[in-house]
Amino acid sequence: MAVGAGAMTVSHANDSFFWVVAEFSGMEVTTAYKSLTVATFFMGIVTIGLVAVLAAVFL
Repeated sequence: MAVGAGAMTVSHANDSFFWVVAEFSGMEVTTAYKSLTVATFFMGIVTIGLVAVLAAVFL
């Protein structure tokens, strides 16, 4: 889980996930830069935090 969270922390133009979401949602590239980069940053940070809490509880 930690590796997956770290891999998703910032999705930008060199990531295929960025282009799949941008194209299928119909976003312009500039809107995708602004929204997806910030959204994936927060998704990664929250996931890393949850992994740390779960590790502290179960390990």
